[in-house]
Amino acid sequence: MNKFTLQLVSASSLTILLSGCSVFFTDHSDDYQEEKPVTSTLDMPAGSMPASDVLVIPNEKNIANLDGKTAYTTPRAPFVFYPMVAVGTEEQDDAIEFTVPADIAQARRIVTDFLTALHGDGASIASQSDDQIISVPFDFHPQGWWASLWSDITRIHPAQTAFSFRFNEQEEGKTLVTVQFRDEQQDVGPGNWMSPVQNDDAYSVAVRLWGTVGRQLNQSSAYLSNRGDAASFPIWVDHHGIFAIHLGDKVSPSDVEAKLNAAGIYLIPGSNQLLAPVPPEDVARVGDVVDLTLPLVDSDKIKSLKTIRRNLDDVSWEEREYSYKITHQKAGDFLVIDVSSMDSPEVVSYHLAQRFVN
Repeated sequence: MNKFTLQLVSASSLTILLSGCSVFFTDHSDDYQEEKPVTSTLDMPAGSMPASDVLVIPNEKNIANLDGKTAYTTPRAPFVFYPMVAVGTEEQDDAIEFTVPADIAQARRIVTDFLTALHGDGASIASQSDDQIISVPFDFHPQGWWASLWSDITRIHPAQTAFSFRFNEQEEGKTLVTVQFRDEQQDVGPGNWMSPVQNDDAYSVAVRLWGTVGRQLNQSSAYLSNRGDAASFPIWVDHHGIFAIHLGDKVSPSDVEAKLNAAGIYLIPGSNQLLAPVPPEDVARVGDVVDLTLPLVDSDKIKSLKTIRRNLDDVSWEEREYSYKITHQKAGDFLVIDVSSMDSPEVVSYHLAQRFVN
């Protein structure tokens, strides 16, 4: 057999193999189209009900009639705010002080758990003694890959924030917790301890700690069934660190307005659900005509110009207006002020909530 004949026989064999042997066997793949269903008649006893295919709904008679109109009940939203124990707060020149109604051991435990939750994986405490806890530096603004590479090249690393908590036991089972922060930078000596008010990130952490302490102490007192006057504290907090004001049960619009006036909060007339910490005429808005002061040749000669406010970037939280809503929950009615547009919502929510503390 020559080479050509061998190639021809091989190609023919391969063709027959790939065809699935359909040349030699009958294809039955379409036989189902010609099949007839097999039916059988079920012999039923005399007097039996005829069988039929119907949808069976359990407890169908207990389901309300959908044809008639019924009153719609709004589903109650899940409760997201938690009560707090009254924790006194005072801002000093170089620190923020919390008067915690608990002993040192319980206050230290709450602060330690708070730092662990704030830091996440790894050790959150750099050093500690009987009356002080110093945290590891926190990186609240992590660098990207390129920025990190540039820091390694220039050996100029961004500053990170460390916290100091001092504990001083007071009379009647109270503990004074002094909160400070400082900037720590790689290859650079640490700075001085300062008040968290000087740094937005540190201020937010201090405010969050205030809410955590109040919430944890309330839970502890609830477990011991010894809450006392703790339930009367009007400020409640959610798991994001935003505060709400407990107004009471079934408050009327006049009651809400009276509570706002007593706290130094003003309703914005002619608007829908807006309030402000200052009178309406003092609220800063985009489009207002404001003074623009520019230094000229001599610093003593200042010319006042007029300009239109294009944004609220340079406006403090006190001069802004905020939307609010009254949330009806099982525990009562709550005033919820929307501060989500602010750069530090926890801090602004804290300042607004302090207006309602007697």
